[in-house]
This record gives sequence, C-alpha cells and structure tokens, in this order.
Amino acid sequence: MRPTSPGIGRRPLLALLTLAGAAALVRPSTAATRTSTAETAAETTTAAGQELAGISANPDFVFATDLAGTAGSGEASPIGADYWLGVHEVTNAQYLDFVTDTGQAAPPYWDGGTYPDGKADHPVLTVSLDSATAYCAWLNGQADAEGWTFRLPSEAEWEYAASGPDALTYPWGDTAGTTYADLVLTSDYNYMAVCAAYELAEHGGELATYTDSGSALYGQSLPISEILSIGATGTVAGWNVTASRTGFVYTDVYDALTDTGGYTTPVTAYPGGASAAGLLDLCGNCWEWTTSVITATHGGEMGRQVNAIRGGSWYANLNSCTAVYRGEGRDPSGRYPTVGFRVAATAG
Repeated sequence: MRPTSPGIGRRPLLALLTLAGAAALVRPSTAATRTSTAETAAETTTAAGQELAGISANPDFVFATDLAGTAGSGEASPIGADYWLGVHEVTNAQYLDFVTDTGQAAPPYWDGGTYPDGKADHPVLTVSLDSATAYCAWLNGQADAEGWTFRLPSEAEWEYAASGPDALTYPWGDTAGTTYADLVLTSDYNYMAVCAAYELAEHGGELATYTDSGSALYGQSLPISEILSIGATGTVAGWNVTASRTGFVYTDVYDALTDTGGYTTPVTAYPGGASAAGLLDLCGNCWEWTTSVITATHGGEMGRQVNAIRGGSWYANLNSCTAVYRGEGRDPSGRYPTVGFRVAATAG
C-alpha cells in the first residue's frame, strides 16, 4: 500500500485540475516584443466543429535543425499545397463526442466514461496515433465536413505553422520571455515550471511522499519547497532526478496530478503564445502527434523508428518547448500522459 502525505488529502480537487485564477501565474502580452513581421490575421474557418487557420504552401521549407538539434543542418521538406491546422489542440470535450459516437476506448485518466470535472477545454491526452487518426476519419464523416478532409499534420507542416514565415524560435518571437520572481512565473506557455510555480506558491509548505519503490527516499515525506525550485529564467530543479529517483515526479502529489490527466491548462489560456497564424499551444500543454516517422535522438525512444511529436508539454522542460525542437518521438500504438494532437485539413 502506497503511503500518502498529510497535505494531499486537504487539497480541493479543483486545485489539481485547473490553473485559472491561481496567483502563481502571470500571462504577459508579447505583442509589443514579438519579432515576427507577419502580423496580419490568418484566414480562419470552422468545419466539423474544428476551428481552423489557413497556412500557405511553402515548397522551399527547410527544418531549422536536424534531428540532433544542430542549427542550420535541417533537411528540406517541401510543403507543396496550402493546408489548414487546428487553432487549438483537440480537447477532452471534443474527444468525448467521438468516444460516444464510435465506442472508441476512453483515455485511462477519464472516469465513468468521461473526462475529469473542470477539464472539458483541456487537451485530451493518452491518445495513440491510431486513435488520433481514427478521430480524423470520424470528422470526415460529419455532415458539416463536406468538402473537407481531416488528417494529422506532417512534421514539416507542424514546424512551418509554429515558426511562421520568419522561421522564429517560438511561435511569438525569438525569445521565450519567461521569468520567475517572488513565487510568480511569467510565461506564454504551459510547461513544467507552471506546475512547479503553482505547487510552490499554493502548497510549498505541504508534504509530498515518495511513492516510487526505487526512490532513495521511498516512504519519506518532504515539503514541496525542499523538492522543487525555479530559477530566474524559468528553469526547474528537482522535477525529475533520475539517478536517485528523488524528484517531484516520484511523489504522491505528482501521482494525483497524473491520475486526472496531468497539469494541463485550457487551450485558450495563453493568448500571448499565439503564432503568426493565430494558433495556440504550439509550445507546451501537450506534445502533438505528426505523421512523420523519424529515428528518435532524445528520450527513452532514442535510436528507434517512431512518429515525431512536437511542441513540448506540461511535463517538459523549457528547452523542449520551442517551435524548432526536434528528435522526440513515440511508438504510434502507445498512449502517453503528455501526448495529444491537433488536426490538419485540406479543403475541396
């Protein structure tokens, strides 16, 4: 039986599910500092319940890096036709309609066939590539999808939409602009520091108990403020200390987060992180599937043929959450607590 910390039982469930209104986060406007010269509004439309933004073809597209992350060494990957991309990641509420209509298995963090309370507009997670593809096929059969073909994006389509015509490092510019001071995180995207900042500001003095039997501190409890810390530019220490398994992710507090789908945020929560085309959450919140097969150069899949995922997640560090970070991939049949998807589409 796993030990539990005294603090976790006192937490309101809503505090584990949403960040709305929490004092730990400030979302700045980056409109004044964004370096993109392509600030005109993209064409948008809605089809089969999906809000879509139009992206022009780019036959000269070249990845900003190779799979190892070497700048200037990316391969050419021509984008020969115009396409559309979902403004938002597919949400729990949207995926519920699909599950209800098709009988597809619900994600494992759902309970009683539906998503956790308060997470309707959060991205759906633990969806395999096959299930995401099935969702797109289901959209194609909707009455209001006539003339549209839904699918998942290629890695090149994803990066071009994220970095825009100016090939930016982030969807909003070439610098993250993330800061942390006096328990307040300033960020335009949801990554591990958002969760860490919330825990430190709201529950820093509460105990977290190590529940992983391989942890050097198994069964012991420490205040969260002695486990996690955040640097001035948003770097996080104590999140995942793999050698001794003594990071935050080996505690019961983290277990409670993943039981309800992780520390995601609503897909409209970060308007300052919009791309030139108006797409949101291209950095952070959840990794997104692509149809491109790569040999992974990072993570547990290193050296394996997998499908590329892009964008980082609520669990990822700040280095992973850029428009140009490559080399992460996942087994297409796997269901991961940090991986979701957004749709691509063609018209006519």
